[in-house]
Amino acid sequence: MVFKNLIIRARNIQKSYGEETVLTNFNIDIWKGGIFGILGMSGSGKTTALRLIAGFDRPDEGRIEMSNKILVDERNWIPPEERNIGMVFQDYALFPHLTVEKNISFGLTKDEINTGRIEEVLDLCSLKKYRDKFPQEVSGGQQQRVALARAIAPNPEIILLDEPFTSLDAYMARDLREEVIALLRTTETTAVLVTHDQEEALSVCDIVSVLEDGEIIQSATPQEIYLNPVSQNVANSVGDPNILSGVSRDGRVTTKLGTFVCAFDGRLNVSIRPECILLELDSRGMYQVKDCIFYGHDQIVTFENKDGDIFRSRMGPTTIYEAGDKVNIEITEVTTFPS
Repeated sequence: MVFKNLIIRARNIQKSYGEETVLTNFNIDIWKGGIFGILGMSGSGKTTALRLIAGFDRPDEGRIEMSNKILVDERNWIPPEERNIGMVFQDYALFPHLTVEKNISFGLTKDEINTGRIEEVLDLCSLKKYRDKFPQEVSGGQQQRVALARAIAPNPEIILLDEPFTSLDAYMARDLREEVIALLRTTETTAVLVTHDQEEALSVCDIVSVLEDGEIIQSATPQEIYLNPVSQNVANSVGDPNILSGVSRDGRVTTKLGTFVCAFDGRLNVSIRPECILLELDSRGMYQVKDCIFYGHDQIVTFENKDGDIFRSRMGPTTIYEAGDKVNIEITEVTTFPS
């Protein structure tokens, strides 16, 4: 996907609460029409980044622009109600004393209400039959739809979603996530989704920004992030790779799983994703299966070498592996990083 119009540009953002530094040198670009993900562990600064973009908090340093207009810097400040940004909170933040319809209409002008915007949004979000109910009278999934409907009702330039599916069970989260993404695509709404779930980020976002210790360390397409991480930390954040150490000489590094070509000389970390290790049952194999966790669509097979070092392979479901089986391996791809 090619993006042409920049909506949000944040540069050199610093934010602390007391003595705790949450964001440091935070930089990000958000382009019109895309779904952008900020992926990071709890405490990495994801929610703080959204609150600064929305205007609920003010950065200690740095500059945020929206459509070439300064939202905040050392001299300027535009309050949140004037930014035309919608936000869906992790806990929904619905008004319990207002009906679904009243929650959605809360941020609309009389003219918007009179021109039928509420009906349009209720229909878009499949909420018409719940319009007269209160938030506590509908399911968690329906509450999430109400929160989304309230955010998109004023036609914001961008919507910020703060871990919107974490409070739902796995199946409901998956189904609702698909509905929400389809709605955002249909309405061509630009969105920023923050999440700690790598599968969520990789499967729904056009661009993923990996956030660690308050700083974006890589922004790229999901495929680029997964296949060509810029560091071991990025590789760890979008998978569960086997990490091996070794020393490279003359463009080759020797590890406990074999010798590989590399672009660096000296001490290295070699990252091998489980799906890049193929197993073959062999009664005279060099490795032995320790355990197998079967998921249906695939399985994680744990195996060890003669020294007792443990590794993981992700295999399809058809071959049955049991503890004690002997196997040989084939490694299809590795990534190396200086250690």
